[in-house]
Amino acid sequence: MLELYLFVNPLGATCYQAEQNILRLAEMSKKRIKFKFVPLLNMESTTAIMSANNLNICNLQKRNEITQLLYRAVLDYKAAMFQGTKRGKCFLLHIQKQIHDYQRDYDEALVIEAAKASKLDLEMFLGDRHSDLAVKCFKKDQELAAKLNVHSNPTMIIYNLDGYDCGFAVKDCQSFALLEDLLLGDRDEFICPDFHRATSSRKICAKLYPLFNKQEK
Repeated sequence: MLELYLFVNPLGATCYQAEQNILRLAEMSKKRIKFKFVPLLNMESTTAIMSANNLNICNLQKRNEITQLLYRAVLDYKAAMFQGTKRGKCFLLHIQKQIHDYQRDYDEALVIEAAKASKLDLEMFLGDRHSDLAVKCFKKDQELAAKLNVHSNPTMIIYNLDGYDCGFAVKDCQSFALLEDLLLGDRDEFICPDFHRATSSRKICAKLYPLFNKQEK
């Protein structure tokens, strides 16, 4: 069984695309794929949102506002996850679809709408999103990212890839063709001369970063 950890910016467009790709591949795969979307918040996350919205990345006030917005979005996602992985993913995808497909803002109205659409217990969710437990879970995600040397979104961590004893980190993994070749294709199609770059039969290149300590997952 493949195990995937996709580190995402919860409000990022490229991360939304990467998530959609993994969901599609999970449906296509004959083997079971276990996957988890892990929020990652750092300076790069904030810069990506500012750049995508044509904001001055040197504006410290606006940078602080975006960072707080992302932090709020992460805690909301963690609170939704408390009511089940399926509902948590549904909540996140609803938020992202509204933002990126319909150009809506991340605000209280959208959060409540997403919670109801995901069939969350609203009273419980509203309490959990401000809880110490949500903050604790957020910190654990950041610690996991640091342990795996993940600094950018989207980055995918893969375990149990056929033919390899270690896990791999794959950066810039929003290409569906790349993920299809890597996860569902014939392992012999990939050439890894230096364990850092793979090339499929379709001439799609990916930088693979081996994780030799499988105990860290």
